[in-house]
Amino acid sequence: MDSVFKIENKLKAKDYSNQEICKYLESKSISLVYMTLKEIGDEKIESKDVIAEVLAIANNDREISSRGLGVTTLRIVAIATLSKLGNNELFDSLDEDEKNLVKGAFS
Repeated sequence: MDSVFKIENKLKAKDYSNQEICKYLESKSISLVYMTLKEIGDEKIESKDVIAEVLAIANNDREISSRGLGVTTLRIVAIATLSKLGNNELFDSLDEDEKNLVKGAFS
């Protein structure tokens, strides 16, 4: 896989495929996963494969490095991404404190 810096430039330039987005979401780099989730929400990327990867993160179905932001924070960011795409099922199941975290995920 390319360096995080190179991938960040690809994300900024909108130079990626859905397959690459899925690959970025499988990264052990917390910052890359965060940038990719943000891009998915901002650009409304709603392919079935991409949504499945975001749901896996939101449901804690995938091992992510415990360093940096951590699993819980990326779960919140994934739920925020889904909410930006109009999928509020997980958001609606959260308590008020978690909902406030989701609302502030991309601030």
